[in-house]
Amino acid sequence: MEHNGGRREESELTGGGKEFHPVEAKISGQPNELRKAVEAQEETLRVRELLKHTIVALSALVDDASSVVNEKLADFKNSVQRATALEEMEKSLGALKDAIARSEQPIPAKAGTAPKEYKSDAGFKDAMASLNDANGARQELQSTFLGLVAEFDHDLGEETSIRLTKLRSAIEKSNSIEDLVRLKDEILAIAQAYNRMINEERTMVAEFISEIGVGLLEVERQYLDSISHSDQSQSENTKFNSLIENHMEDMKKSVQLSTTLAEFRSLVMSKIASIRTALEEKRRSEALRQESLKEEMESLNENLQRMRKEVDQVQERRKALEKEVLVDHLTGVANRRALRERMKNELYRFQRYGHFFSMILFDIDHFKMVNDKYGHWAGDKCLKEIIKRIKPILRETDFIARWGGDEFIIIFPGTDHENAAAVAERIRKLIQNTRFIYHKQEIALTVSIGVSEIQQNDSSQEHLFNRVDKAMYKAKKKGRNMVVLI
Repeated sequence: MEHNGGRREESELTGGGKEFHPVEAKISGQPNELRKAVEAQEETLRVRELLKHTIVALSALVDDASSVVNEKLADFKNSVQRATALEEMEKSLGALKDAIARSEQPIPAKAGTAPKEYKSDAGFKDAMASLNDANGARQELQSTFLGLVAEFDHDLGEETSIRLTKLRSAIEKSNSIEDLVRLKDEILAIAQAYNRMINEERTMVAEFISEIGVGLLEVERQYLDSISHSDQSQSENTKFNSLIENHMEDMKKSVQLSTTLAEFRSLVMSKIASIRTALEEKRRSEALRQESLKEEMESLNENLQRMRKEVDQVQERRKALEKEVLVDHLTGVANRRALRERMKNELYRFQRYGHFFSMILFDIDHFKMVNDKYGHWAGDKCLKEIIKRIKPILRETDFIARWGGDEFIIIFPGTDHENAAAVAERIRKLIQNTRFIYHKQEIALTVSIGVSEIQQNDSSQEHLFNRVDKAMYKAKKKGRNMVVLI
C-alpha cells in the first residue's frame, strides 16, 4: 500500500498522471509570477541585510548621543532583528529620525578617533547624505520663514501680534519641511493683513492730500478776493479825490462869478454840504469794506489754522509710520531695514572718504531654551532688558539694530577692530553678570560676539557681514560666552 502510493505521488510530481494537484497546476501555469515573487523575496532579504548594516553604523555614530536617540535606536534595532512588518520598521525609523533632528548638537564621533568609514555600506551613506540634505533644507527654510515673519513684526494690533507669536513658535518647533509648508497659509494671511494696513495708510494719505488741495483752493479764492477789494478801494478813492477836486474847482470859479457875499456864501455852503455827503458815503463804504475784509481774514485765518493742524497731524503720523518701518517695536532699536540703509551709508563714506568703521554681531546663547522653558513673553522681556543695559555704554554715533530673533548688530563709526572688541567684551561681561528675574525665577544669560572691521576689498555689505557672522559662530563653537575677532 505504501509502495503503490509512493508511485502514485511520483507519477503526479513528474506529470505522468492525468490529474494534477491544484497548487502545482497554478504554479506551472504562472511561471512569471513565481519568478517575480522569488525576486521580491530576495530583494527583501537584501533590504534587511542593509538595515542590519545600518544598525551597526548608527550604533558606532551615536555612542555619545542623547538617551532619547539611543532609546529610539534600540527600538529600531529590535524591529529589524525581529523581522517585523515593513510598516512597523518604517514607523520605528521615522521616530529615530525625529529624535536625531530634535537633538541640539550634531551626533559626535568618539573623542580622539576619526570617523569610521564603511565602504561596503554605500546605501547607508546615501541615506545619511539625504537625511543631512533634508535637515539642511529644513533649517534654511525655517530661517527664511523666521526672517519673513520678522519683516511683518509691526504694530498690527493685539490679535495679529498674538498670531505672529504663535506662528514664530510653530516655525521654531517645526521638525520637517512638511511642517513648515503647512504654515504657509498663516504666513500668507499675515502678509495680506500687512498689505491691507499699507493700503489703508495710502488711502488716508490720498484723502489728506485731497483735503489740502480743497483748502489751498479756498485760500487762493480769498486771496484773489482781497486783491479785488484792494483794487475796488483804490478805484473808489480815485473817484472820491476826483469829486473833491471838482468841488474845489467849482468854489474857485464861484469866487469870480459871485456878485454878492450872500450869493458866494450860499454856493460855498452847498459845496461843503456835497463834500460832507461824499465823505460820509466814503466812510460808510469803507466801514462795510473793512467789515467784509475782517470777516474774510478771520475765515482765512481759520482755514490756515485748520490746515496747520492737519499738517501737524500728518507729520506725527509720518513719524509714527517711519518708526514702524525703521524701528523694531519690541526693543525700540533699529530694525533690519534701517540697518541695511545705515550699512549702505557707512560703506559709501568708507569708499569715498576713507571713514573706517567696525561692526559686532552678538547672539544670546541657548535663547531657544529660554523661550521653551519660560515662554516667549519671558524671552521678550529679556531682550528688552539686554538692550536697556547696553545702550548706556554706547556713544551717540554708534548704531544698534536688531538683525532678527535674538541677534543684534552694533556699528562703531571711526572705531578700529581692537577698540570694538574691547566694547564687545564689556557687553559680554555686562550680560554675564546680569540676573534676569521672571516670576521669581532667575534666568542666567550669556552672549557670543563676533567682531570685524571694514576692509579695502569689502565691495558690499555682505562681505563685512559674512565675516562678522563667521566670527560669531566661531565663538559659539568654541564654547559660547566669548568674543572672537576676525
